[in-house]
Amino acid sequence: MNTITKRIRNFIIILLITVFFLPNNAMITSAATNKTVYEYSPMLEDKGDIYYIQRVEGDVYSYDIYQLEVATGNKTRLLTSKNDILGMMIHNNSLYYTCYNGEKDTYQTSTVSIDTKEQKTICDGYFLYLDDSSIYYTVMNGEESKLYKRNYESAEATLIFTGNENFNFVKAIDNTLYFSQFKEGSSQLTLYTLMSGQTKLSVLTTDKIASDEPGIPKVSDVVKLNGDIYYQYGTYQGSGNYWYGTLKKLDSNTNKKSVIVKQLYEDRIYYNEKGIFNNGTESSEKRYIYNVMTGKTSTYSYKTTGTESFNILGDKTYCAKADGKESIRVSRFTSGTNKKGFIKSFITISYKQNKKYDYYASVKKLGDYLLIPVTCMDYNDASYGWRGRYVGITWYVADSTGKILTQFK
Repeated sequence: MNTITKRIRNFIIILLITVFFLPNNAMITSAATNKTVYEYSPMLEDKGDIYYIQRVEGDVYSYDIYQLEVATGNKTRLLTSKNDILGMMIHNNSLYYTCYNGEKDTYQTSTVSIDTKEQKTICDGYFLYLDDSSIYYTVMNGEESKLYKRNYESAEATLIFTGNENFNFVKAIDNTLYFSQFKEGSSQLTLYTLMSGQTKLSVLTTDKIASDEPGIPKVSDVVKLNGDIYYQYGTYQGSGNYWYGTLKKLDSNTNKKSVIVKQLYEDRIYYNEKGIFNNGTESSEKRYIYNVMTGKTSTYSYKTTGTESFNILGDKTYCAKADGKESIRVSRFTSGTNKKGFIKSFITISYKQNKKYDYYASVKKLGDYLLIPVTCMDYNDASYGWRGRYVGITWYVADSTGKILTQFK
């Protein structure tokens, strides 16, 4: 998807998230019930099954976690929560999830057994990561953020780190956890690492951020390629909460840092084993790839039209488009090339579209599956204003060959 189109969609999603986090009594209620699996909601794959969250909207709001058996298409509801579910992971056949409890003004981490559906609250706090022996989570206390580790079989927690309110978990790579923290007094942004099983953070690198930069800087993504660390930091700015980031490389041999891209407009790093991809804003079709082996940047072209999405998923790039009539078409080509190996109709989904609605499709990767969410929007409903009304989202699940296996919504 081109940068401008994606920013518009991101702004709409951010606005919707803001609205959804209002207390239930502050929402406009309706006798009708709408059930939707939103694109921004957590989703995971484990042992060939997909776990997703369906938001039920009506006079009473609730959130259901479902288990989808892709091979059969069977769906099983594991639990219903009155609080929004913000994250999920699985360990030892138990699904761990975090909710925000508005009544207590705190995050809570709980589990549900996939087999027995037994539910149990584990602790107050926002869980971040699970390894073979422990759960890692944070607890906010005023302006302090405390990182804890606890064994599954023990109620005792070990305090690993006390940070400020800008302390954030970035991601985990090969059993190494990455965190960032910005200190306003020194204008320093620090990237930390924590080896799974350990109880002490290590400073990986620190960057001095210009004091006149708007927003609170954070590290949004980290990848490890050819032994080197690439990380992106930046801020969300303006009423649209647009991302402005910088991509840097940390050389594993010399520990020297270098700027790879000065201005990025998406907070995620798109990459494969050979290079890192990014889009500029000077052209709707000009795109860039940084070769991690040679250190050189080259360009390639792909022009999206209308609401067509542009989704880089490793070695393959997928472009999804609603034709406005009878189908959703997904094309595919080799990432970083001028349509090498292009397949115009890699996936074709029969989907009848109503002329009074607008449709959007994209492609995501979850485990070995390709997911194609098709969103139907009504921008003619005056009661919803310019942001439009979600008519529905249908998710299609395909394998790596493009065969549709099942669907859910």
